[in-house]
Amino acid sequence: MTRGIRIVITAAVCGFLAGGPAACGGSADGGGPVDGGRTAKGPDAELARLRGLLKAEASTLPDGFSARPRDGWSPPFRAADQDCRLLLDAAGGGPARRDGETRVAVTYPGDRLGELAGVSLASYAGEGAELRFAELTEALGRCRVAAVSRATKGTSFKVSDLRLEAVGTAVQARRLHGRLNGYPYEMHLVFALTGHTLVSLVHAGVADVDAERTGQLARSLVGQAAP
Repeated sequence: MTRGIRIVITAAVCGFLAGGPAACGGSADGGGPVDGGRTAKGPDAELARLRGLLKAEASTLPDGFSARPRDGWSPPFRAADQDCRLLLDAAGGGPARRDGETRVAVTYPGDRLGELAGVSLASYAGEGAELRFAELTEALGRCRVAAVSRATKGTSFKVSDLRLEAVGTAVQARRLHGRLNGYPYEMHLVFALTGHTLVSLVHAGVADVDAERTGQLARSLVGQAAP
C-alpha cells in the first residue's frame, strides 16, 4: 500500500469512527501538548519538566510512530459506567482535575491502520500520585465491560487482562476489544507509577493492536519518567 493511499484511508477511518479528529489525536491547528493544572510548589518548573520528558520520548518511539505530536487523546465513545469512564478520562488529554496536579498529554500517530498512542504524564504533590494510582487500580478491577451496544449503537467493548513484560512493578494494563461504530477496534490501557509521576498510555487501532509495541511504548515512557 502506498503512503498516499494509507494516509487517505487512515484519515477516513479516524473521521468516521469518532466524527472528528479528536479520537485520532488531531486538532484544528495542528496541535501540541495539552497541559493543565499546577503543583503546589514550582508549577512552571514542573510543567517544563513534564514537557521535556515528552520531548525526549519523541526520539525513542518505536518504528512507525510519528515524532510530531498532536493534541492529547480523547475517548471515542461514552463509557458504560463510572469506573470505565474514570479510566478513559485518566488516559485522555484533558486538563488537570484536582489540586496539586500538573499534567501534559500528546498523541503520536502510528503507521498502522487507525493506529495511535495517546500519552499522558501527571505529577502530584505529596502522596497524590500513589493515591491516584490506587484509585485507578480499583477502577480497573471493576471495569469489565467498557461499552455496550445498547448504549451506543454499533459500539461495544469487553475488558481483559494485558500482560506486559519488564515494564515495572507498579503497572496496570488492560485490553479493550470490540467494535467502534461497527468497525473492529482494540485499545490497550496502561497506567504506571514512578516516583511522583503517573504515566498513562492508550495504544489503539483498527482490528488487532500489537501488544509488543504497547510494551515498547510503556517501557520507554516509564524509563523517561523515572526519577
